[in-house]
Amino acid sequence: MVERLQSLLFPCLILLASVYASLYVGFLPPLWIDLLPLLPFILFAIGILLAWHFNKGRVLILVCLLLIPKVHSADSDASVTAYLVVSCLCIALLTFVKERGFFNRFVINRFLFLAMLLCWSYSVEAHWISFGFLDHPIFNLQITWSTFLLWTILLLSISLIFTSWWVSNDNFSACGLVSIISLILLSHFSVSQSQFDALLSAQFLLWIWFLLMESHRMAYLDDLTKLPGRRALNEKLVGLPKKYALAMVDIDHFKKFNDTYGHDMGDRVLKNVATQLKRFSHPGQAFRYGGEEFTIVFRHKHLEEVSDILEDIRDQIEHASVSVFDPKKKQDVFVNVTASLGVAFASQGEFPDAVLKRADEALYQAKRKGRNQIVQANSSKTRKT
Repeated sequence: MVERLQSLLFPCLILLASVYASLYVGFLPPLWIDLLPLLPFILFAIGILLAWHFNKGRVLILVCLLLIPKVHSADSDASVTAYLVVSCLCIALLTFVKERGFFNRFVINRFLFLAMLLCWSYSVEAHWISFGFLDHPIFNLQITWSTFLLWTILLLSISLIFTSWWVSNDNFSACGLVSIISLILLSHFSVSQSQFDALLSAQFLLWIWFLLMESHRMAYLDDLTKLPGRRALNEKLVGLPKKYALAMVDIDHFKKFNDTYGHDMGDRVLKNVATQLKRFSHPGQAFRYGGEEFTIVFRHKHLEEVSDILEDIRDQIEHASVSVFDPKKKQDVFVNVTASLGVAFASQGEFPDAVLKRADEALYQAKRKGRNQIVQANSSKTRKT
C-alpha cells in the first residue's frame, strides 16, 4: 500500500504547489507576470523534446492535448465542456493503450487525433455543432442532461484511470489521475489568465517529471522482472555499511528449461522467481544480476535473519508453480523450478566486489553439491590496503 501511494505522492505535491502558487501569482513583479504566458509554451517544448528523446508517444499526445487551451481560447461554456470531456476521457483511455514510440507509422494517427480535437472544439465554439436539446432538465429536476452526461463521463474517466493506477501502480496512471483532477479544477473555478497559465504550466511540469522518472526507471529497473538491475546494484554496493551480507541466487537447469519450453516460457520463470524474491527477501533487497542470476543485499541490522530468509526464499521458489506451454504436449502445463543460493558475510575491511565474488563461489558450490540448497562462504581475512 505504501509503495502504491508513493507513485501518487509527487504528482499530488505538484498539484498542491501549483494551486498555492496560483493564489499568490498577483504578487509577482510585473516583468514575471508579462513572461508567465510564455511558460506553458516553454514547458511544452521541453516536454516534446523529452518525449522524443525517451520515445514516449503517449506523452506526445498528452502535452499537445494540454496546449489546446493556449492555442484555442474558449469563449463559451459549451466549448470548455467539450474540451474537458474529450481531454479527460482521452487521458483515461491512454492508460490502457500500449506505448508505441514517438516517430513511427502511428505518428500520423496521433496528429490526426489531435487535429480532430481542435476541429471539435472550434466547431462547438462556432455553433456548427449544437447540443441544445441536452439543456433540458431531467424529469423536471434541477439538473440538465448536459450536466448529467458531463459528470458521468468525468466520473467514468476518473474511475478508469484510478483502476489502472490501483492495478498497475505505474507513474503514468498516477500522473494521468492528477492531470484529470487539475483539468476539472481549471474548468470549474474562476481563475485569472495569470492563474490559468500557472496551473497549466504545472500540468506540463507534471509530465516532465513523469518523463524524468521514466528515464530513471529505464536506467535502473529491469524491464522484464521489475527488479532493480545491475546498475542499481553497483550503486547500492558503494554505500553499504561495514556489516552486510550478499547472496547470489541462480535458477537451476535454466538453459535446459529454455531449450525444452522456449525462451518466452523462460521469461515467465524469471518473472515468477523475481516475484518470490521481491515478496520474501525483506528486509533484504533483491536485484537482477544478469541472465538467470539474482543478488540479494542484506544490511547490518538484520544479518542474524539471513539464513532463515534465504531458506524461505528457496522453499517458495521450489513450490511456486508456473504455467508454461509445452510444445510436445501442445498444451499449458504447470512446472516447478528450483534455485541454488550462495551467501557471503562481509569481513571487516573487505571490498564489496570481493564479498560478491565469495557469494558467487558459494553459489557454484551449491550447484556442485546437487543444487536446490544454500551454501555459506567461508569468512575472508582480506583487508583494504
